[in-house]
Amino acid sequence: MRILLVNYRYFISGGPEKYMFNIKTMLENQGHEVIPFSIHSNKNVATEYSKYFVEPIGGRDAIYFEEVKKTPRSIWQMLTRSIYSKEVEKAIKREIDDVKPDLVYIIHFVNKLSPSVIRGARKKGIPVVLRLSDYFLLCPRFDFMYEKRVCEECLTKGYRSCIKKRCVKGSLFASVVRVFSMKFHKLIHVYDGVYAFITPSEFLKQKLSANGFEEEKIHCIPTFTASKTKVGEPQIGSYGLYFGRITEEKGVETVVQAYEKLQKYTVKIMGDDTTEEAIRLKRYIKEHKIKNIEFLGFKSGEELEDIIKGARFTLIPSIWYDNLPNTALESFQYSKPVIASNIGSLPELVVDGENGYLFKPADAEDLIKKIKLLDDDTVVEKMGAASRRRLESRFSPETHYEALMKVFSEAVKNNK
Repeated sequence: MRILLVNYRYFISGGPEKYMFNIKTMLENQGHEVIPFSIHSNKNVATEYSKYFVEPIGGRDAIYFEEVKKTPRSIWQMLTRSIYSKEVEKAIKREIDDVKPDLVYIIHFVNKLSPSVIRGARKKGIPVVLRLSDYFLLCPRFDFMYEKRVCEECLTKGYRSCIKKRCVKGSLFASVVRVFSMKFHKLIHVYDGVYAFITPSEFLKQKLSANGFEEEKIHCIPTFTASKTKVGEPQIGSYGLYFGRITEEKGVETVVQAYEKLQKYTVKIMGDDTTEEAIRLKRYIKEHKIKNIEFLGFKSGEELEDIIKGARFTLIPSIWYDNLPNTALESFQYSKPVIASNIGSLPELVVDGENGYLFKPADAEDLIKKIKLLDDDTVVEKMGAASRRRLESRFSPETHYEALMKVFSEAVKNNK
């Protein structure tokens, strides 16, 4: 099968991109041809298909909207990429004409490519499968968050709540644009062109089906990690570890609050430490002279693996409806117990008392209790082994491939 893989980034910056490159490798290893469609960036992985990529808003060095110089042209591009971009539709149609894919698999497009990638593919008669890694179809902010709390007012009171609260980046303009784009996409029935929606978690699947999406079109296919069979003997490390994005919704503040009171314990925090949240937390640690919390910055490759191996357990302290984060699977890979917030899809990953513990979101005291339960090496070893078994039984590459190819094959068959 020839598959056109669509994502708004063609370099690793987070979970969706890790998944994109993992699934690309898996499909190619099974004999499929995988062709990318994305946006130009100086960080992109080299590919012969970059000639089809579209130009970014604000230049190839800009990753986030905040980095874009605001000009009439860039503002216009922001609007069209949020609502509908004829430029992007034209580009993907040109690539489809040249490479003639059997199917388009979309990972992420919101605000950078626009749903024109769906409409462009359907105009060319190509079936579309859309994977969801957040809640952009239901929430203008994508994460059901407002002022560090879960908020579902847009589901119960309508999108006026988003505009009234200026939920999107604290901006009235950005909130109005996002709400308008969601209403416009619904008006033109753009998502009717999607053959199947792939969700990594049952939690997200249930949210969609409870809010107007056809249940038979939604398939829960959990994320996988490129499982390593040679990881060495499991280690019982000496420190707790958080690794991943350091942003407000990830709840790293709760970890800092807990370890401030656990002076005899050590935690390492690994991830881009130049974010606004990371800078704020590092300032707090410095001002309060906290010595047992270490920020490591972004790590990758063997260095990342060695840090995970050396951990006693890992932490997923999210305060949002986290959607099956890769960090849990990477922890399982190295036989690590996981202490996670009891929110969103995280209970689908961590069975409380079996391969880790669940704690009340944003509750540092409850987190402290769960950390202390892992003082016993025997418990750590037992739970770590359970994590590895869980990875192999429920989140294996083989299971993911079989389920995904079933959806792909049905999409191609029913398109003819």
